[in-house]
Amino acid sequence: MNETILRLNTHWNGKKYASLQYRSVVENLKKKKDLPHIQVLTGIRRSGKSTVFRLMINDLLENGANPKSILLLNLDEPIFTTVWENSAGLYKVIETAEKITSVQGKYLFLDEVQQVKDWELFVKGAYDTQRFAKIYITGSNSDLLQNRFATLLSGRYFANVVRPLSLKEIFNINGITDRYTVLSQRLKMLALTEKYMQWGSFPEIALKEMDNGIKTELLNSYYESIVLKDCIVYNQVRDSALFYRLLHFVFSNAGAPFRYNSLAKAVKSNEATVRNYLGYAHKSYIIADITNFSFSLKEGSRPQHKIYGIDNGLLGAVGFQFMSHEGMFLENAVYNELINCGYDEISFAKIKEECDFVARKDGAYHAFQVCHTLSPLNQDREFGGFNVLNENLKIESKTIITYDTGDRVGDIRVVPFWDFFGI
Repeated sequence: MNETILRLNTHWNGKKYASLQYRSVVENLKKKKDLPHIQVLTGIRRSGKSTVFRLMINDLLENGANPKSILLLNLDEPIFTTVWENSAGLYKVIETAEKITSVQGKYLFLDEVQQVKDWELFVKGAYDTQRFAKIYITGSNSDLLQNRFATLLSGRYFANVVRPLSLKEIFNINGITDRYTVLSQRLKMLALTEKYMQWGSFPEIALKEMDNGIKTELLNSYYESIVLKDCIVYNQVRDSALFYRLLHFVFSNAGAPFRYNSLAKAVKSNEATVRNYLGYAHKSYIIADITNFSFSLKEGSRPQHKIYGIDNGLLGAVGFQFMSHEGMFLENAVYNELINCGYDEISFAKIKEECDFVARKDGAYHAFQVCHTLSPLNQDREFGGFNVLNENLKIESKTIITYDTGDRVGDIRVVPFWDFFGI
């Protein structure tokens, strides 16, 4: 165990972690670092939660913290299997670390804490006794914030979601930070956008140069790890074959409206099971399940749904290939970037025509259509999508997001994807 603890805490030598790319969520975390509240980070595996931990450790080092007072534990490590069934064992791990350093821990970072049964009791005890000045925890399932944790630690924690890199973060990392650099480095900007659209934005995929075959292998490895650990094992799914079949189906049909009963028939299951399995996938962050906006529903009717994947790379590795489904990939990317830009209550509106997204930001509602290439052949259909919006709902803006064309027609803006989300 000593060797593992030393390997996980190389900052004990006083040197900051190198080659880390900045994440926008860090600014929010820094504002709260002096408050005693537990900081919870959730998000899909491989999205960069561990990197955010190391960025916060670097910040502590820059501000004079004793390196050896900072303890980082990745509870996914096999050496901690004896702790997984007994959260009290974490105290022994901490004592072991403090014997190595001869320094009492002040800052505790617990990565993938959901591996430990009754971890909530340990965290609450450490918080109540003020054992640490600050506790940071991560988990790969939104259940982390449910049930007993929410009850035990109500009002004592902050929660943030770490997602794969946004387009803006990718641009910033590559030196494209304003409209001048967009215009002066347009070819580079378009290449980054194309890569994002096809291969997604998991940091390892987006930031490292590698063969396309290796990217596909990595994405499939991510997918297997997420589905197996955070969906099937975590939720004790009995029919794993059905689970994989269901996810493959919804990934291959991302953005297509459906009802649970019709989806159940398509995968040869029943509605209750499909609902449960999609719920497990949603809690692991691998998919998002949105419904049509309430004003378009008749009382008593079953709402329609749409599924979007957390990342275009996973969409391509598991579902269809990019080149033949560019429109689907663009719509999936727009959904994720709306989340990244702070939009919430995202839904779609469909009666006879369809508005791809209705989303709220800063208390106002905005409507979006997604069209890879706007042309005279499809212009009427795309503009007509806004007609389904109820007159009683005030829409602050109407925007058609395309791959790379811009215009304005009346009160409708036509904006390239990279322009709306990347700058």
